[in-house]
Amino acid sequence: MLFTQEPNVYELLPVVAAESPGNLLSHADEIRLAGLVAKGKVAGAKLARGINSAAAAALLNNDIAVAEYARTELLVRNQGLVGNVARRYFETDLTHEDLMQEGQIGLLKAIDRYDPNLGTRFSTYAVWWIRQAIGRAVANTGRPIRLPVNLDQKVLKLKRAQKRLAQQLGRTATEVEVAGHLLWTVAVVREVSRAASLAEVDSIDEIVGSKGGTGIEFHEVLPDDEVARTEDQVWGTLRNKDIAAALAELSPKEAFILRLRFGFYADQDCALSNLSDILAMSREGVRQAVNRIIEKLQRSPHILRWGEPI
Repeated sequence: MLFTQEPNVYELLPVVAAESPGNLLSHADEIRLAGLVAKGKVAGAKLARGINSAAAAALLNNDIAVAEYARTELLVRNQGLVGNVARRYFETDLTHEDLMQEGQIGLLKAIDRYDPNLGTRFSTYAVWWIRQAIGRAVANTGRPIRLPVNLDQKVLKLKRAQKRLAQQLGRTATEVEVAGHLLWTVAVVREVSRAASLAEVDSIDEIVGSKGGTGIEFHEVLPDDEVARTEDQVWGTLRNKDIAAALAELSPKEAFILRLRFGFYADQDCALSNLSDILAMSREGVRQAVNRIIEKLQRSPHILRWGEPI
């Protein structure tokens, strides 16, 4: 029997073999319903382009209505898939209702994208979309700190393996045992464990480790993008010294033009038009002069030692 209760729909939709809304459809039923959904999408596209005939428009609207009923039928008949996938994420911070809602979104995407001509069962295709939707929701909203989706999946695998091994062994599994169970290296287990612990941090002042008997707070292990690394600072200092040495090889006028053009004096580049006024030269003359000075500068041994233009 069909889950849809509209009487006129029974004459339009294929009769399905399922006895209740929770049962899955047969492959033949999936193909027929998916075909009706696809037909409704085509009809919607035609209506959007404009139809002059009222009779043709009525037929297209009928196809769209039937497609909506077919979509509802696919949605309701596959609720069991959403529940089965959602159960695998019960140990996350998302509630059961949130997991089911995200699974529904994935199922709707599967309904709109399913192509029966590929020969894949709809249930198999839908499970992938449901898992993707729930997995991304867990990664985006399930923790105080967001992890990349692929790393979040590894964290879930690690937690499941640790729980399973603890039940089998009657104790907490070692890193070596977990690595052997998951076919990972011990280094990967440690990396994923560290990511899992950092993702659960609720405060930047929370203790996340220790060094020399002293606790390490979370903010101490966060990278500061505004602070240059030590090696970058050293290389920058050396490069600036070589640039200064190369500039010293130029004539006073050449060095003055180059320093003025690239903002050595005012921390702001000087436009060619302004430079031409200062030097009493045309803009083209200034441009050519600057290019000649740069070419001369690049031939300096102090610049060549870097192996790339500065």
